Amino acid sequence: MAASNATMIATGRSGNVYSLEVYVPDAIATQCTMNPAGLATATSAVNWRVPEDVVITDISILAAPTAVGATFTQDGAAKNGATIRWNNMLESLSNRVKIGVSVPKGSFVGLLQF
Repeated sequence: MAASNATMIATGRSGNVYSLEVYVPDAIATQCTMNPAGLATATSAVNWRVPEDVVITDISILAAPTAVGATFTQDGAAKNGATIRWNNMLESLSNRVKIGVSVPKGSFVGLLQF
């Protein structure tokens, strides 16, 4: 496979919806990069500072990379129970796995592939 791009959706306590572009490298044990203001690339930031309490509700990816999936990180540490499999998150699937990853205001959220 090859590197791919994804879209991550987070809903804030205020009702605001945040859409971030995610660059997913084609390698295991790598961090995905994120950009809240446009297309994410290999040189984008590896995390996003959450502006308010949010729940990450969806990630859709164009094509699954070599890595099997990713674990959400919060402030540099793996978040227990917050793991996704890329093949379950393909944007072509109408029944993508529902996720609900809570992240408190001010935290840095990221994705570490496995």
